[in-house]
Amino acid sequence: MNKQAGWLSSGSITAPMCGRPAAAAEKAIREKLACSSDIDELLGYTVENIRESSERIMEKSLGKYIFPAPFDSLMIHGCIQNAKDASLGAKYTNYGIHGAGLATAVDSLSAVSHFVFGDRSVSAEELLSGLENNFEGYDVLYNKLRYSPYKFGNGDDESDRIACILTDAFAESLKGKKNDRGGIFRAGTGSAMYYITYSKGLAATADGRKAADPIPANYSPSLYARCRGPVSVVRSFTKPDLSGVANGGPLTLELHDSMFRNKEGLTKTAGLVETYVRLGGHQLQLNAVNRDCMKDAQKHPDKYRNLIVRVWGWSGYFVELDKEYQDHIIARCEYGGF
Repeated sequence: MNKQAGWLSSGSITAPMCGRPAAAAEKAIREKLACSSDIDELLGYTVENIRESSERIMEKSLGKYIFPAPFDSLMIHGCIQNAKDASLGAKYTNYGIHGAGLATAVDSLSAVSHFVFGDRSVSAEELLSGLENNFEGYDVLYNKLRYSPYKFGNGDDESDRIACILTDAFAESLKGKKNDRGGIFRAGTGSAMYYITYSKGLAATADGRKAADPIPANYSPSLYARCRGPVSVVRSFTKPDLSGVANGGPLTLELHDSMFRNKEGLTKTAGLVETYVRLGGHQLQLNAVNRDCMKDAQKHPDKYRNLIVRVWGWSGYFVELDKEYQDHIIARCEYGGF
């Protein structure tokens, strides 16, 4: 008998993001970069934005109507005894808050750290102007940021440090807070469908992402990050303390389907999963994909009716997905032969 009536997707601060459309990191960059003396001062403003955003989401959740769930209530301890539906509360009624698109924030702040405060190859004025103009007329800056090696998942110490700070800040912003049904708020690194909806309203970001470009799904590298491979990704993505953001949010890795065709590939994949868990990872999704196959499936869907892919927290038939979800999966980095 379950004692919890929890809702995993009560809200999202995306990035952690400071509501729609701007991320907490981008809000700090746009408003405070010019007056910040170093990256740590800018990180301090970002942490403040995360806290403020969490407060708004928690307040917005008060009095939220939740649809009755009579069947679920049969399986939750206390509902029958108290003649109360689970939607009205159980012994533990927790709300989950997503922190989607963490890599977007990390990569943006890392770019500022390396290029603005580090080697000073980009001035604050140039970066802010490039963001304001969606990088139109700023091709050199755009390519420098978009294809920078300083991305979360690429083993860069500064990027990993920033990820730890943002993850801890998100966890602390919800720690000990109670909701209106007597439960707690749980931070998570997931995104649900928000990675599509929020990206549409998100302005250009300092990681070289143009306005409305997609952000990564769940706890995953940015789509355009040139990571060194799945082992590098696993090492970086287990640096943060994930125990405080365990509401859900898998690291999603796209592995070429050839990795599952022989014993050697299966052994390597099993080792990768074990490594992730031993290093402190809490959820891992592996997608067996083939970019050429998916592109052909978009052109000839009738030939691929049984093609199944992992989307964000569920699997579905590729040809039945909306094109924007199909394109997102195709755009994710595909690893093979590690």
